[in-house]
Amino acid sequence: MNNEIIIHCKVEPIQKLIAKCGDQNSPQLAISGLDLSRGGVENAFWQRDDQLHLTLAFIGDVYCNERLEIEGTLSTVQFTPFDMRLLGVGMFGRQAGYDGFAQPRALWAGVADKAPLANLHDKLNFALDRVGVRVEQRAFKPHVTLARFKKGTRARVRDWMGVNSALTTPSQTVGHFTLFSSELTASGSYYTPESRFGETAHGDDGD
Repeated sequence: MNNEIIIHCKVEPIQKLIAKCGDQNSPQLAISGLDLSRGGVENAFWQRDDQLHLTLAFIGDVYCNERLEIEGTLSTVQFTPFDMRLLGVGMFGRQAGYDGFAQPRALWAGVADKAPLANLHDKLNFALDRVGVRVEQRAFKPHVTLARFKKGTRARVRDWMGVNSALTTPSQTVGHFTLFSSELTASGSYYTPESRFGETAHGDDGD
């Protein structure tokens, strides 16, 4: 799966940029451990392999001529490569009521050690703020989205949460992050890598 930092970009004259960890050509998180988790809940739109990612910063729509400045400030971000693995699952949305139905927005896999990601997230926000770029200001909760739901969807998720509560993936090294552009289509989002940053940005990734 993609371990990337997403800065969303669309088509001219406005792009939607996202910053993530890793990239599509060198997936850093083993997706084999997620295959069995993507199923078993009605009305869920399960994410394709190429959609799996961990967002470090979401900028949203920007003018294309701003991208060079964004790439310039991201190139100044330095961090020590760290190990990361996924652990456990959760849900965004309204919890289940007496009838057992929840109103989920998304199902996700969590991260075992959040501190290195939170530190990198803060560095990105600081670098982007220096050039006047404001990122999404919600509390940072590192996760990988496994499924999304249409607004107002009711679904039973308790069994899925119980079965997948011990979900884990092998630990792998994060040595770079990637600036992605995104395009929303009828079949979901598609991400295009724009630039890579970090110690392994121009070389092979660690095991």
